[in-house]
Amino acid sequence: MKKILILTVIITSFAMIGCSSLQLQPADFSWQADEILEINSKGMVFAKQYSVAFTVTALLAKEFAADTMAVKNTNEVRLIRDKAGFYYLTGKKFKNVYVLTQSDGALAVSNTIVISSEKAMDEPKFDQKDSYIELWNGTEKYQLTKGGAMLMGGKK
Repeated sequence: MKKILILTVIITSFAMIGCSSLQLQPADFSWQADEILEINSKGMVFAKQYSVAFTVTALLAKEFAADTMAVKNTNEVRLIRDKAGFYYLTGKKFKNVYVLTQSDGALAVSNTIVISSEKAMDEPKFDQKDSYIELWNGTEKYQLTKGGAMLMGGKK
C-alpha cells in the first residue's frame, strides 16, 4: 500500500511539472542598433540580420492617411527591438513611432507614440539603451518605452 501511494505521488508530481508553463528568465531580446529596412514593391520589409519580415502597407496608410504620394515615396523604415521584445518602427516624414508586438503570424500595433502632431521627422534614428530606446531626430532626443515618449530634459 505504501509503495502504491509513493508511486502515485511521484507520477502526479511529474504530470504536474509537465503541465506547468516553463519560463526561461531573464531573456534579452534587444537589438543593439536599429535596422534600416527597404520597402519592396509589395510593401514588405526584411530584417535579414534578425530574420524578420512583414508588410508595412497598412501602417503606411495609417501614418500618412489620405496622402497617397507620401505612401508611395516612403522607401524605407527604421526598426529596433527592446529587451522585452517590443519592436519600435518609424521613418522619414513620420510623426509617430509605432510599438509592435508579436501575434500569431503577425505584428500588432500595441501603441502609437506621437512625436509631433504637426511636424514630421526629418532623419529619425534609434539607439538601444539599458532600460529604454533612444530616438534622435536632428538635435531632439527622446526616451521611448512601450508606453510612450519623454523629450530628454522635458516631458513629451
